Amino acid sequence: MRFRTHFYLFLLPLCPAPAPGGEPAARVEFAKATYTILAGQEFQTTIGLNPFPAPGLFSYGLIVTVEGNNGLIGITSMTPQPALAFDGVMGPGSRGVSAEAGKFSAKGSVNILLPEKPNHSESTLGTLTVAGLPEGSYTLRLATYNTLGPTETVFVDGQCRPLDSDLQFGTAALTVAGRPQGTITPFGAMTPDRQTGLLTQQYDVKNTGSTAAAFRILIKNMPAGSQVWNAHGTVDGIPYVDLPQTLAAGGTQRITIEYRSADRATIPIPEFEIVSAGSPPATPSGVTMNLQPRATFSNGQVLLEFNSEAGKAYYIQYGTDPASWKTALPKVAGTGKRVQWIDNGPPKTDSLPSASPARFYRIVVSEAAP
Repeated sequence: MRFRTHFYLFLLPLCPAPAPGGEPAARVEFAKATYTILAGQEFQTTIGLNPFPAPGLFSYGLIVTVEGNNGLIGITSMTPQPALAFDGVMGPGSRGVSAEAGKFSAKGSVNILLPEKPNHSESTLGTLTVAGLPEGSYTLRLATYNTLGPTETVFVDGQCRPLDSDLQFGTAALTVAGRPQGTITPFGAMTPDRQTGLLTQQYDVKNTGSTAAAFRILIKNMPAGSQVWNAHGTVDGIPYVDLPQTLAAGGTQRITIEYRSADRATIPIPEFEIVSAGSPPATPSGVTMNLQPRATFSNGQVLLEFNSEAGKAYYIQYGTDPASWKTALPKVAGTGKRVQWIDNGPPKTDSLPSASPARFYRIVVSEAAP
């Protein structure tokens, strides 16, 4: 089933003779190549033209197609910029929604005769919004919305030069992920780490669902001035950690979360939400240096130390042999001082160092921190 959204600007033959020359090849494309959302979330992305012609756009038209194997249920809309509202010379734009058929269409035209309707001057052509898609993988496609036949010119710049033959239309991949089922339970008490000055708390994460899942733990309700020191990243300002491997149905993974309190007195009592993990980060590139452990503790953890430079990023890698490496998370930002880093197992690494017969370490140094 295909889910189509039409947005069309009607072209009137009122241009002067085209100036010689043309615009360089350009792409009509989505803001990103890949997207992932959770089931039940609304999806939204912009569509733009790059590079945008210097004289602006006199007209353009688009078809957006959402393709999926699980059916397409919900509504979608193509929202143009305010100057391109559906109130042109052909009358108000028409809109229609058919959730059963999974289709929505919208047409519009722009009145180029009115001074308040100048040539379009924004690289963003519109915003695609989709809601109600079931779990699954989808492909988003763009194409010219052509109504008068294959010889019709749809994309025309502000000097009436046709652009159609120089345009390429992009695609994007959209994944709608289900929400995994699981619990997270504190194990033992929160304790200060004398080596790092951080507060550490262990948790048992259990997959209560019927299938294996990759878990992301959102850590909410952090008090002001407190940080999740080993957070892998943030989503809408909320820190998270990803489990280092897929958790089998009924399986449990013990993780250690590190907290830092600016006043060294506030004890965080966070709230947790389990969602699907995102795509794994790309393998880092840069200069590699071997790293020897500074100390091994009785609890199976390992202390590493190394000098850092401000403005550089340090990715600690580990493996059971010098030919096979995994990247620990998160990366370490250089400060210009000596850095201490403790391998205390998940979610930094996939297990405690003591769980492996051998563990080797090295650092990948990036010239500039991303």
